[in-house]
Amino acid sequence: MAPNRATAGGGSTGEAAGNGVILLRYTPGSESTYQREEGFLETVQNDPRIKVLSSDQYAGTTPEESLAKAQQVLQKFGGQAAGVFAVCEPNANGTLGALEELGLSGKVKLVGFDPNERMVQAMRDGSMHGIVLQDPVTMGELAVKALMAHLDPASVRDADRPRLFADGRLRKRIPTGEYLATPENMEEPRMRELLHPPQASGTETGAAGKAFRIAVIPKGTTHEFWKSVHYGALRAAEELGNVEILWQGPPLESDRGEQIKLVQNFITKKVHGICLAPLDSQALVEVVREASTNGIPTVVFDSGLDTDESEYVSYVATDNRVGGQLAGKRMAELLHAAPSAP
Repeated sequence: MAPNRATAGGGSTGEAAGNGVILLRYTPGSESTYQREEGFLETVQNDPRIKVLSSDQYAGTTPEESLAKAQQVLQKFGGQAAGVFAVCEPNANGTLGALEELGLSGKVKLVGFDPNERMVQAMRDGSMHGIVLQDPVTMGELAVKALMAHLDPASVRDADRPRLFADGRLRKRIPTGEYLATPENMEEPRMRELLHPPQASGTETGAAGKAFRIAVIPKGTTHEFWKSVHYGALRAAEELGNVEILWQGPPLESDRGEQIKLVQNFITKKVHGICLAPLDSQALVEVVREASTNGIPTVVFDSGLDTDESEYVSYVATDNRVGGQLAGKRMAELLHAAPSAP
């Protein structure tokens, strides 16, 4: 009898003993992580040697929530789990802790998405086996530059034009790239750069009194990824010379209502434009329309919106589905290379 395969909605049983994997999802409504999840699943489900044990569990938005959920799922499947994919930094951070507490560190293959120093060290010591990387500094920089290309085309530098424009028009989709760091390549110059991106501190803003005031609203402000996005936004403002960055995000990456309020507050303040990483692909649509109605354009970054692309200026992001596919390929390599259990 042919093995059952997992679907996006849940786990499954299969025949490939010792090659069981767990996908830990992030939170409902997050378009970026949904694409990672689906990219991973479509890759491992095409490999008949891999058994998907669970793919319907949401780990939450903090390391603490993720640690508890990872422990729960790992205990449920006992020795069947050979690998885990955690789709963002807090999830991977929490899963690392769960593996350590359960005595599975290094035994269960762990692939994550987005780095922090603990995860980098875990790759060095063998308790983490791959990290899919974005380029958050470039993402923050290009989000601001794309908005300024819309507001003030004369501000675009020749060096930025190929990334921002195609056939003389501002691109609707501006990619920032996706990469896979492993213990084998992590000391290569480009990987070192992406594993240790520079970060802004606190709520630092660009210089006041500039011609353009741009609000940059991330999904949150505590995770290292957002601090690097912040750094990129500030770097763009410094290069452009006529931009003040107003940086503010919700305290929790689950607080959609707070993020909506932030957008509304910046509309009231009559900023010249907004760069927004939507917490929810649907919940933020209406407030982006509200901004447009008030003459305030929006560049969407990191995570998409479920709306017509005419509602926003550009979308600046990683190809998250490709990132998930990279994670799936890495997991397959790890499991197929692992020695058989005695």
